[in-house]
Amino acid sequence: VAITVGFALRVATQQFQLRAGYWLIVPLAAIHLTFAVLALIYQTSLWAIFAQIVVLLCLDPTCAIEGIAFDTFGASEVQARQATSTLLSVFTIAVASSCTIGGILYDLGGWTGVCTYHCISQGLLLLVLCMQPPIRKSFVEFVSSRSEAGEVTPIVGSGEGRDAKKVSLAVVPEVPLGPPRHIELPGAVASEELVVKEVSGTEAESHRSSEQRGSTKSEEFNAVRPGAQSDAVRGSRATGGSRNTRG
Repeated sequence: VAITVGFALRVATQQFQLRAGYWLIVPLAAIHLTFAVLALIYQTSLWAIFAQIVVLLCLDPTCAIEGIAFDTFGASEVQARQATSTLLSVFTIAVASSCTIGGILYDLGGWTGVCTYHCISQGLLLLVLCMQPPIRKSFVEFVSSRSEAGEVTPIVGSGEGRDAKKVSLAVVPEVPLGPPRHIELPGAVASEELVVKEVSGTEAESHRSSEQRGSTKSEEFNAVRPGAQSDAVRGSRATGGSRNTRG
């Protein structure tokens, strides 16, 4: 039963580590060490032995150790492969030699020797995990992400309970007040401004008469111009004919 419960809870603890970060293995390892010490103190109690087995299988640091190795040697693909292969080799040798080492400890010191070995190994593992830079980096990233994701909601109001209101703060772009400024585009030519001016009746009549005079002169010029052009053409033709006769 203890083995089943331990492997069932391992899935949850590994998901917590993946979501929160590698730093979560440090408090989990401290909990593991606590139950190992309790099993060493209460060797004849069934609950202490049961909790020791469950915690041993549940709070497994394999996921965090693999993540630390990848973060440390992930800059180079060759080093990452070498670190992964070395880690798998160590796990294989540890599992294969655990039965032999456990049997020797049990024959020499009984259950007390096994629990003592468990406490010493878990204490050393906790110390090594605390010394790893990726653990501290993961904790800093987790704290910074939580602080950035948090929303500031100050309470406005003098009363308490129903009278208090929560106001969410947000950054709103400032809208400039006043008339819009003229935007000068490259290559643009400034246009002339048209001004509407009120004139009297006499000025209007004089302006109209000047416009009529200008239009009459243009019509007379256009009427005279074709005749002048025809005379010039006739003169040029006559000159050309006299030159041909002389030749």
